[in-house]
Order: sequence, then C-alpha cells, then structure tokens
Amino acid sequence: MSHAATSSGPGPLGPLALSLSGGGYRAAAFHLGSLRLLDTVGLLPDVVGLSTVSGGTLTGMAWVTSQLEGKAFSEFHASYASYLKRTNVIAEALTGLTSNRDHGSQAWASLIRSASDIYARPDFLGDRRLGEVLDSDRVQLQEAIFNTTEFHTGLDFRFRRSDKPGALLGNNGYRVPRAVGQHVRLADIAAASSCFPGGFEPLVFPQQFHWPQAFPLDAAEQELGPRFQGGLPLMDGGIYDNQGIDSLMLAYGASEAPPTLIISDVSTQDPRMYDVPENPTKRGWVTLNGVSWMAYGLFALTLASAAILGWRGFETVSQGAWKPADAFLYLIPGVLTAAVATALVWGRARLDDVLALLKRQMDLDVWPSFKKLTVLEFAQMLVLRATSLVALTSKVFMKRVRGLVFAQLYQDRRFEHRRVSNLITALTVDRPHLFEKHPWLKPGPHLVALGTQACGMPTTLWFTEDSQFTTVESAGAATLCYALLRHIVEHRAGEYEAPGQPLNALYERLRQEWAVLNQERAQPQVQQPAAA
Repeated sequence: MSHAATSSGPGPLGPLALSLSGGGYRAAAFHLGSLRLLDTVGLLPDVVGLSTVSGGTLTGMAWVTSQLEGKAFSEFHASYASYLKRTNVIAEALTGLTSNRDHGSQAWASLIRSASDIYARPDFLGDRRLGEVLDSDRVQLQEAIFNTTEFHTGLDFRFRRSDKPGALLGNNGYRVPRAVGQHVRLADIAAASSCFPGGFEPLVFPQQFHWPQAFPLDAAEQELGPRFQGGLPLMDGGIYDNQGIDSLMLAYGASEAPPTLIISDVSTQDPRMYDVPENPTKRGWVTLNGVSWMAYGLFALTLASAAILGWRGFETVSQGAWKPADAFLYLIPGVLTAAVATALVWGRARLDDVLALLKRQMDLDVWPSFKKLTVLEFAQMLVLRATSLVALTSKVFMKRVRGLVFAQLYQDRRFEHRRVSNLITALTVDRPHLFEKHPWLKPGPHLVALGTQACGMPTTLWFTEDSQFTTVESAGAATLCYALLRHIVEHRAGEYEAPGQPLNALYERLRQEWAVLNQERAQPQVQQPAAA
C-alpha cells in the first residue's frame, strides 16, 4: 500500500495525524479550512493518520472519498463546500422521514436513518462501502478511524482502516469481522458518528444499516454471531471522546516516535453552561387534580351528547324525515363527541400505565403529591429537568471528558513537542508573553472578530447563509496557520530561524500566509441560526 507522505519521505514536521472533533457544521467547515491551510503550505501529503468524530467525520470521510475518486484537493474543496452550503440535513431528513416506506409497511420512522440516506446521495458519499477505503491504494492514510459510541458498554466503536495486520474493527467487546466491515455503507458510518443524543435516536448495528444485495442483513448477522443479536445501538462518537484523540493514541500506542498530532477542535468555552429558566409570573390555580376532574366532567358530557344525538337521529329516521343535511346535525357531531370520549379513555389508560410503571420502579405512588401541583408548576418541573439534562450531556459531560483526554495526551511523553492544538478559540485568546516576544504573531482585530464569530456558530447540521460557512471555514485556515507558527516558535527553537535549517522553509511559508491573513479587511456579517 502506497502513501503520498512516505513516497518521497516525510515533510518538515514529519508524518502528521489529524483528529477532527465533533460540532456539527461548525466542525465540518472549520476542519475543511484547516485542510485547506495544510494543502496551501504543502503539509497535506504528510498526513498519515486521521481520527474523526461527528461533524468531523463528515469532512474526514468526504476527504477520504475524494482520494478514492482521485480528485485534486481544490476540486474536493469546491464540491464539498458547495454541499455544506446547500444541504440542510435535518430539514431534508424530516422531509424523507416516511417517504421511503411502502404502503402498509411496519418499519418505524427513524430520523437518523433518513439522515443516512441524505449522506448516501450521489453528491456526497453515494453507495460507497468501507471495503473501498480498506483496500484502496489511493488513500494516503495509514490510519483512518471514524468514531461512534456503542450504548451496551458505553465504549468507543471504531470503523477503521489501518496498515497494521489484524487491526480491530468495532471494539474488544464487539468485534466486527472484516468480511462484514467491508460491506458497511460509508453513509451509515457518517450517520452513526454524528448521531447526537436528543436530536436523533440510536442507529442499530447491523439491523438498521443498509446492506448490498450480494451481502444481505441475514448474512451479516450470521457472520457477526450471537453477541450482536438484537442489535448494537450506536450514537455520536463525541459522547465518548469528542476530539477523537484517544483513538489515535491507541493506534500509535506501540510507536516510540508517533506522528505529530494536530488536534482540530471546535469546542467553545461557555462562561455559563446553564441558566435556570425563569418561573412563570404566576403559578396559576388550576391543579392537576382539577384537570383530572375536568376530564371526567368532559367525558360525562361527551357521552351524554353522543347519546342524545344518537337518540334524536334515530327518531328522525323512524319518522321518515331524514334529510342529507341531518348528517351534519346528528351523525357527524355524534361521531365527534364519541371520538372525544374515546380519546379521554385512552389518555387516562396511558396515564395509569405511566403511574403504574413509576410505582413499580420507585415503589411510590406519585399521584397524591403530583395532583396538588398547578399545571404551570408541573410544566416548569418538566422544563427544568429537560433543559438541565441537555446541558449535562452536551456541555458538562463533554467538558469533563475533554479535560480527561487532553490530560492523558499531555502526560504522554511520546507526544511531547508533537502536539499542535488547533482550537477554534485560539484567535480570541490574548497571550501577552508570546506577543511581546513575537509581536507579528498577534492576531489583528479582524481575526479576533473572525474567531469570535466562528465560536458563535451553534452546533447545527445546516447553514442559514453562505456567509456562515465562509466565516467558519476561514477561521479554520487562519487558526491552524497561527497554531503551526506558535508550535514552531515555542517548541522548535534552533530549527527554523536561518536558511538551511529543517523548518525554515515551512516557517517562511507560514509567515507569508499569516501576513496575508492578518491584513485588516472587511469581514462578512453573520446571522446566527437558533441552536439545534
């Protein structure tokens, strides 16, 4: 297997490995800008390792697919940028949520399966399979890892191409034989990797993946064995490690001199992760018990109304005075009142089911306490629990995991001076000591504004305006240029200052690029969409 980075020897920084974090389209566009910067300064052919998560998987997989197709980077950049700007994954997935089901089909609607079909369109990943990535000599990567999280044991579940013999697909608890893995659709991997909780339901492997006619689902199940019976629920790789660092550390665990790791991370630092929503102005006076009695009263009235309408209609028919217009006077109102009564009975039965379930689980009858709450109080209790749970899973947990993974990386001496942190927040951070020593490196006000706008882009799977893409993609390129220069001046002293030194040509090329990027110019105004 040949690789561009090794055919003529490694570049000035040696072999490189990229970890592309999750973060929806903010991540996808930022990472695309980072790839563009690497291509501009001649470092892209040195990339031999790739680990992606969620939005990073969209960009990483698009880049790998372009290598399969033999596209030049400029062609890939143009086509993928166009795809991101025109494709609203959520809106299009909702449109196709039930459109592919045959009449009478018992298949359940699934937003994540519908999103997978969006990724499988010819303008993105098509019907390509993982086997094409595993076997192609056009892909320059020794390691390409697309991360998901499996919900049986809560561990990372990896779809992986590797030069190492016997490299693991899946994880130690749930191993995927190559005979199965090669048939997995790339679009399904992208969907599973970007399947964030709350927005999507789990994507079940292998049952909800799309299998080719030559290797149908029953063949996959037979090859996988009993451990996969009932399916393995997969969700966003960011639940386990949103930066994708852990996978690369494991992949190069036996190497004394691993590649230089470039961590492209769009995590933002929220000063306040969660604010308690304000309570309504008034508690109101209608209690849940009152609503219950109202429902009983409404049920009695609907039954009485249905009975009276039925009786009067029967009398009219018996007297031979029935006219077509009487259907709107007796029949339709009678059916409607009967339907309301039926709905009330059904609703009460479902409520009893919920209360019975709570009693079994908690050995507690909650109704005597809940019935005293007003409707607004109960609604506010639900809002507080839902919003705090979302903040817990999408911010608090992810911040904690990010800290643990970075701590593990910075304690690993093999990666000392082999780490480049390409953080979306970097341009907005003042570093007096660095800028005092290297004043030319300080980002100008327009780059600080660019970084601030990029950080403000929420975690969505759509852009409402092309200017949003331009801002975030440009921030990715500018931030990586800054991060590489910072890495060189802080950690590679004596290797870049004079002509003939190993990093001098790269340093001068980066400085030229930075001089252009740091020139003051008008920045597009970005309208931020509502967060997903």
